[in-house]
Amino acid sequence: MIDRHEKISLAEVARVSGEWSSLFPSGFFVKLVAYDDESGTGGNSVVIVVGGVIALRDEWVGFCGDWQRVLNKHSAQYFHFREWADASSVIRGTRPANSSFKKNPYKTWSQSKLDEFLIDLAQVVVSENKLVVGGYVPPMQLRDLQANGVTKTTASPEELCLRYFFDSTVSTISAERKPLKRQGISFFFDHIENDQSRNIIRNGYNLACKRHTQFKSYTIVNEGLKERVKNGDVEFLPLQAADMVAYRIRQIMENFSNLDFTGPTWDKLDNILFDRMNKSFEKQSAKQSVAEKEALLWRCYPGLKGVPYEKAMDFLHSQSKFKNANNTQK
Repeated sequence: MIDRHEKISLAEVARVSGEWSSLFPSGFFVKLVAYDDESGTGGNSVVIVVGGVIALRDEWVGFCGDWQRVLNKHSAQYFHFREWADASSVIRGTRPANSSFKKNPYKTWSQSKLDEFLIDLAQVVVSENKLVVGGYVPPMQLRDLQANGVTKTTASPEELCLRYFFDSTVSTISAERKPLKRQGISFFFDHIENDQSRNIIRNGYNLACKRHTQFKSYTIVNEGLKERVKNGDVEFLPLQAADMVAYRIRQIMENFSNLDFTGPTWDKLDNILFDRMNKSFEKQSAKQSVAEKEALLWRCYPGLKGVPYEKAMDFLHSQSKFKNANNTQK
């Protein structure tokens, strides 16, 4: 077991990740590997998210070395966004430290050190043309739509989110790395805590395979993030990147669903992680008709159903300005 403060050598990272890479077919049968993380699946979340990062098998070997280099630079054993966010909140004074904070690996860090660590890692996430993907569903809004007969889907929020995620994986590859759109894809899911979630992923994956023939395999990693890293399983370092993506998407979409624009803004992080995703969305939005935009907006905000698109957007902007003004006064 690796000591809490011991740095993992880059040579060890290269050796382990090289052995892992050799398990996959090489040559013409090049593989894309997607590392995925669930966020907000505890049952009380405003949104459910599945997020991850996709890259060619050989690109992940380089990633492991780059990621570990950043961890070593900051004397960090691993990255976990929830612990990072907790440390940041305590340092900024937005909440007091709880009883478990003494175990937080970043508890003695300054905000500037936390920020530098996060940005250094984010730059590794998107290097070498890796793709950030994600799907999200607001459970309460979905159930309202189902109860009112607005949507015909009977899928659970978790099932629907997974479907969106798999579809977004294929559409993102087709849009951003088109030559690879027919390559096989293997999915690695982070630690899943219960049989129900594992079954949802298994069944959702099997259904997705009927729509996407390039899906080849999936694996659910059975040990938790910190336990894996403590035992030196550096081949799963990419799941730390997936944790960053999924957690940040959940934060953004929770704020969006709650019309809450008062929290800290992490524009630098978002501009790094989601630059390609945002540009793709802007292109797609430009092609949409007003009716299509209204339908999308009404799905996100059922309370605005029937309100014309421009008026609905004016209302959302006014809510944002009102909350920001109140926050400034406080």
